Amino acid sequence: MHNNELEFHIEFLLSAALKKCGNAYDAEDLTQETLLAALAYHSNGNEIKDVRAWLLTILNRRYYDMLRKKYRQPTISMGEDFDIFYSTDDENLRAIEISEEACELRKAVAFLAKIYREVIVKHYMNGESIAQIASELNLPEGTVKSRLHLGRNQLKKGFDTMEKYQKQSYEPVTLKLNNSGNWGINGEPMSLINNDLTAQNILWIAYEKPLTIEEISQAIGIPSAYVEPIVEKLLNGELMKKNGTNRYYTDFIIYTLEDKEHYIPEQKNLVHEHFDLFWNAIDNGLSKIRTQDFYTRCNFDAKNSLEMYFAFNCLDYGIYTTFSNIFNAKQVFPDRPNGGKWIAFGNVFFKEFNPSEHIELMAHTYSGERWERFTNYADSKLIEMHVYGADGFPAYSYRHSPEYTFFAKHEELDAVFTKLLYIIHTDTNPETVGFNPEYLRSIPWLTKCKILRTENNKPIINIPVLSGKEASDFWNICKEVRQAFADDIKELLAQYFKGKKKPIPSHLDSVPLQKQYMHVGGALLFATIREAIKRDKLYNGNYDDDSNGINQPPCPMLLVIEK
Repeated sequence: MHNNELEFHIEFLLSAALKKCGNAYDAEDLTQETLLAALAYHSNGNEIKDVRAWLLTILNRRYYDMLRKKYRQPTISMGEDFDIFYSTDDENLRAIEISEEACELRKAVAFLAKIYREVIVKHYMNGESIAQIASELNLPEGTVKSRLHLGRNQLKKGFDTMEKYQKQSYEPVTLKLNNSGNWGINGEPMSLINNDLTAQNILWIAYEKPLTIEEISQAIGIPSAYVEPIVEKLLNGELMKKNGTNRYYTDFIIYTLEDKEHYIPEQKNLVHEHFDLFWNAIDNGLSKIRTQDFYTRCNFDAKNSLEMYFAFNCLDYGIYTTFSNIFNAKQVFPDRPNGGKWIAFGNVFFKEFNPSEHIELMAHTYSGERWERFTNYADSKLIEMHVYGADGFPAYSYRHSPEYTFFAKHEELDAVFTKLLYIIHTDTNPETVGFNPEYLRSIPWLTKCKILRTENNKPIINIPVLSGKEASDFWNICKEVRQAFADDIKELLAQYFKGKKKPIPSHLDSVPLQKQYMHVGGALLFATIREAIKRDKLYNGNYDDDSNGINQPPCPMLLVIEK
């Protein structure tokens, strides 16, 4: 390296120095010191291969030296034996308080579990004695020394791997949670992770194997102090469990989009080839339903709504019953915090979900039966609302109206909706039963969904309304059909289900068998509904043709009112 070669880099160094110093005076001094160091290094016979990179390294070091002298800040560093020391001696100061090494050290400390992190910070960073720490934390001094030792050991192990975060640290997944059974009073389990991307990614990271807090923190790229309360929340909410080695794991099954879509073509083909087995019992039940007074008094839309609900109900419970009979398996819904009784399952998305890229999945999606029940409301003995979410049809959903934004909590929506239907059907004054009249704003949307219709400028119920006795007769027909369906389809589904169970991590022992087969048979219901429509067994409303706007299908819903 010759002097003229150094001159070639002066402008580059001055520019870099200006960015750091912010003024020309200090930048010129910094550049000069860097050039002098380069000349001294070269005069001692040393060879510099990448001159620009070497000069930039020297400039950075001289800049930190300059700051250290200016502010005379004490620093935290790691000694050669990886112990931690605190110093204000100029001969030992290495200007690492703002250097890359200091950042790495602080990062490593941040990812320690709380019991190690707090003693490391108090002793090495805040300068507290072991006796002080023991007194503050109400611990024996020997325990403090032990934690300091173990903390240093963990720093040794983790320091070289702090940058090896999992993908979730820079490209987080989205985890959507669902459940079978009844929510807790605060909307658990979904409310535990809704709008909490960190919680969602912790659950995904800790799914395949149990992890310590430190391992979760390192994988997700967030210090332990921030991870610990989230894990505690998930643990208390029973979405995670802790084993005997202080490792945490996600305690429910998680599906990918591939899991959900894989068996759809096979299910469609199965229904197409064996449609009579899937439909005969339902067809016989519909023949009985169509002779009942509660059916004949319905208008056209309400009749189709009742038939659609009947088909959904018999298929949904019938497939579940068939599976349980084949495998002699039963789902047990454990008692959960805040009055819940549920089994959770999740769906992970590695990128933003685009419905247009998953047409078949969207077309076969439905939500299981929901119901609301009130006794002695207003002048009724009983009110019940039963509904399925026919999400596979491109239709308006009564739950997705902008008018529902004033509901206090999403989980209250069906309860308010049930009371609203009762008030409209009985022409009850909302204020006499303590019902907020603001909820009447949803009437135009419910009319668009065909749940209501307008006659003489008044909203009228457009779904089937049954008395208590009529509902009992209806459920008896459903019960007969479900059993007949299960008998018809058992042998066929026993062959179909073979070898299709989704594997789960070996440490998970609370996942019901039904959840491991969930998406193996999850498209059978809609495949059967569509095949029945195609063969004119159910009303053909061109529900899937939304080229000229949505052809609104009947909502699979009924209302029971017993006076």
